[in-house]
Amino acid sequence: MRGAKDDEIDAAHDVGLVLSDENAHAYLSITARASVIRDPVQAKEVWKKTDDVWWPDGPGDANVRLLRVEPITAELWDGPASAAVAAFEFAKARLTGEKPNLGEKRKVTVPMQ
Repeated sequence: MRGAKDDEIDAAHDVGLVLSDENAHAYLSITARASVIRDPVQAKEVWKKTDDVWWPDGPGDANVRLLRVEPITAELWDGPASAAVAAFEFAKARLTGEKPNLGEKRKVTVPMQ
């Protein structure tokens, strides 16, 4: 039984992905163009044993789909090293009136291939 997500992607190809590494206080937001692919051969290449829970017939199951994501832009936030550093920066900002140093935000454009 198929879900409706592949129909939604067919109707509106733009998607957003967010990845985070909480230990490094790094956050990545990616704007991309997505497409749904039905290809049992490619599905077999990325198949993990745990996928059998959802699709007992394996990568050849008629409901298995792959999601192809082509990045357009990415934004990276690189935050402070720890909650203690953030607390210190807020306290310092309150005392000095300067903005807290909470890391950098960089925006990178990823060219389509």
